[in-house]
Amino acid sequence: MAGRERILAAFNGGRADLVPFAPNIYLWFYYHRYHGTLPEELRAAAHPLDVLRRLDADTLCVARWDTQWAVSETYSAGTYTDAWTGDSGRDAPTVTSFNIYPPHKSEHRKRFETPRGALTQTWAFTPESAADFEAKYWWTDWDEYEAVRFMLEARDYRFDAGLFRHWFKRIGDDGVVMCHVTQSPLKMLHWLAGPQNATYFIMDHPEETKSLARIHEEKALALLEQVVDMPETEIFFSGDNLDSMFYPPRFYRDYCDSFFTRAAEIVHRRGKRFVVHACGRNKVLLPLVGASGVDCLEGITPPPLGDVQLGDARRLAGKPDFTINGGMDSPHLEIRDDAERVLHDYTRELFASMGDKRHFIYASSCMTSPLTPWENLRYLRDAAREYGRIA
Repeated sequence: MAGRERILAAFNGGRADLVPFAPNIYLWFYYHRYHGTLPEELRAAAHPLDVLRRLDADTLCVARWDTQWAVSETYSAGTYTDAWTGDSGRDAPTVTSFNIYPPHKSEHRKRFETPRGALTQTWAFTPESAADFEAKYWWTDWDEYEAVRFMLEARDYRFDAGLFRHWFKRIGDDGVVMCHVTQSPLKMLHWLAGPQNATYFIMDHPEETKSLARIHEEKALALLEQVVDMPETEIFFSGDNLDSMFYPPRFYRDYCDSFFTRAAEIVHRRGKRFVVHACGRNKVLLPLVGASGVDCLEGITPPPLGDVQLGDARRLAGKPDFTINGGMDSPHLEIRDDAERVLHDYTRELFASMGDKRHFIYASSCMTSPLTPWENLRYLRDAAREYGRIA
């Protein structure tokens, strides 16, 4: 079977020949390309897809990379401007999860003018990680609430169907592309204020933050309604970071459940599937996720970095058709000593613990660590093919 068939079978409960092997190779690839440390056999690779094909992987393209750019923000009021600054020292563009920096640039500065004052945000690229981070959040003081509300009320989302179809065709039978539908209202607050300040604002001003949540929810669902009937959109993706440290059950109920439930209902009426990204500890959240109708958490992580054994995840979600995505975590990806034997043993035991291996995608829990040896990815692929046969 082709990768596309395997992945769709995993989401829809069909019987594939093998468990899909779908590592998220993007950060690994861009880190090593940036530092000039790609293995010799990959030196000609121009895109992570080239690596996935060389690895004979089943491609599940994550929406926070290539297909995320099909969604853009537009504003009906106020004035948005941005500028690229800093000095990367590179003649080529620098690609990260959240920005594509032009040659020689290492900062992305954004500004939004409102009648209530100006808001600014800064992204900064760090060469050590070959990744970027929010160096300055849009919302740093509660007094900016009215300006933030103005920005959210003015914001709409536009979808570039041509760009999405480009990636759909480029992936072809090798896999599936996911359609980005922004994120939950809670994650929206994290992007605006940072997790720490967002938490303070929620605790101190619950009615105001809930009103912002409602504004975002309606805008995000309007985007979903734009794209849900396209034949190329099959799996929809909310770019959250479900971790109970920042998504405690109370916050989930108040700022995630309505959006996830309504989005899942829209998607399910078309016979399609809804995925939410997760990082870290999910055990206490899985019953809530399942009750919201979410079909899959992208990146369930076993201990020590997470707190869910993959074989328990479907029971915890209370959803018999819940798709498990994960299993390749950093402690295993980075193994150096006797790696082939250790990774084969780990994969064999993990797959046995899953019972019925349908509704299971063997994937990097959040991403493939840049410290992962190339050989380990090949060992994991071989183990997945050997132990992942579906009877």
